[in-house]
Amino acid sequence: MEPLVQIEEVLTELKQGYSGVFRCLGADQQYYYVKGHNVGRDDQAREWICGKLAQAFGLPIADFCLAEIDECLHQYLPDSMKKIGSGVCFASREVKHAEWLQPNLIAHKVSAELQSDLLVFDWWVKNGDRNYGNPNLLWVSNEEKLAVIDHNLAFDSEVTEESFFEHHIFSEAKHRIFTDLAHIAEYRDKIAQAISEFQPAVDVIKEVWPWRDLEETRPFELDSAALLAILEEYKNNDFWSMK
Repeated sequence: MEPLVQIEEVLTELKQGYSGVFRCLGADQQYYYVKGHNVGRDDQAREWICGKLAQAFGLPIADFCLAEIDECLHQYLPDSMKKIGSGVCFASREVKHAEWLQPNLIAHKVSAELQSDLLVFDWWVKNGDRNYGNPNLLWVSNEEKLAVIDHNLAFDSEVTEESFFEHHIFSEAKHRIFTDLAHIAEYRDKIAQAISEFQPAVDVIKEVWPWRDLEETRPFELDSAALLAILEEYKNNDFWSMK
């Protein structure tokens, strides 16, 4: 069983970015941005899987974990916050001193290597939700470092080569990656190593989220085979052949 951070307080609903995210205080006295029952099991599952894949891929993803909201705590929440639900949630630890990275500042703040890594990773997991309007990146200015967040819209079967590379915030890295056989070979190896984290992540999901609803009347059956099929597209030459 994955360790659970107990949530002691549900403080406020986040207004920026994806709706339905709550800032909470954990029993470890750390602050977390929590995606609870209201975002849906599919979103929670995608966050967990992509978080594990991103770690294995070597991305600077914000620390994340599973958190638990006790039924007693949930009972006394204001009506406006009850939608977070109770039970196990996905939680991303607050990155101290971080600010939303402004797209016009990215070129000189983020290294070319990291831009390439993010582009390939998002293409691999079919995450079309890292664009100029919503980069889902945090910047810690006093440490000059990036923190990557939000993968709840990954595994999007409707993401196409055209739509992805037209809108991704680091799309300019496309030509230096996909026209270089050495880069392609390097990224194939990185993906082959990272994909080993997929099944362990799925096993955790089956354990902690067996139900879609709080009443435990509707089983949550993750279509892991469909998600794995998307991830295994990297083995095909078409994945690396850009028009």
